[in-house]
Amino acid sequence: MSDIKKISSRPVSVERLLRLQNRIDLLLAMDFMTGHADVRSSMILDLTHDQVIISQTSPSLGKSWLRQKLEASVVHFDLVTREVTRWGWVATVIDMNDRYKLHYEEEPAQLVPIIALGLPKQSDLTKSNVRQAYRLDVGLLDSNVTVDVNPELAPVSLMNFSAGGLMLSTTMPTSYTLGLELSFIVTFQTEADLPVKYFGGKASIVRLEVDEDRMMANLGLKFKELSSEAQRALPKILQYYMLEEQRNRKEQHERRLNL
Repeated sequence: MSDIKKISSRPVSVERLLRLQNRIDLLLAMDFMTGHADVRSSMILDLTHDQVIISQTSPSLGKSWLRQKLEASVVHFDLVTREVTRWGWVATVIDMNDRYKLHYEEEPAQLVPIIALGLPKQSDLTKSNVRQAYRLDVGLLDSNVTVDVNPELAPVSLMNFSAGGLMLSTTMPTSYTLGLELSFIVTFQTEADLPVKYFGGKASIVRLEVDEDRMMANLGLKFKELSSEAQRALPKILQYYMLEEQRNRKEQHERRLNL
């Protein structure tokens, strides 16, 4: 598990932290020698009186995790202080269901694969120091964000990025290998007021996840070289889009309540 420390100040409430459509990260394992973490992202789909219902992760969490404990965490942005904090708790995997009906959807409802975690008490929440940067899911952005790599051994697409690296997808079989160094450039095709429209540098492949059923592979890249301009701009880009994510999810939730 990560370094989680109890703090004396009162944490954010469970109700404010756990909201529909909020992103949630599951920490399955941590290699403290290398700093590499097995972190899988998900989204809060439903809340019951004792469970947090989240989408199945990619790669999927196996049935062997039933009744096991893992670390769950959610990023909180304070609109007053503009402070970004991550709050976590040690959660038990209560159930897995491939055909779950969301409570707020009317018939006919789409059945979705989910993971059910135990709902934390207020006293369970801790300010988390997970050694993982906030990752921005490109699929949640309205704008088109693209990535180019060199050498391009096979076509790649950008899945998410953080202050520490990129997650790319490619088709199988793949010629990309662990440790391979790539040059990259990420381009933002948007009218948003960002400090830069693109940034680039060098990164090495530190994770290689293969999904043989879909004939796809995920490539986790860790930044090795970034220009000083990119280093200054990247945190501002992440903060801008994180606020956009929160605004969009709040609007979606309010629309559901008004149906």
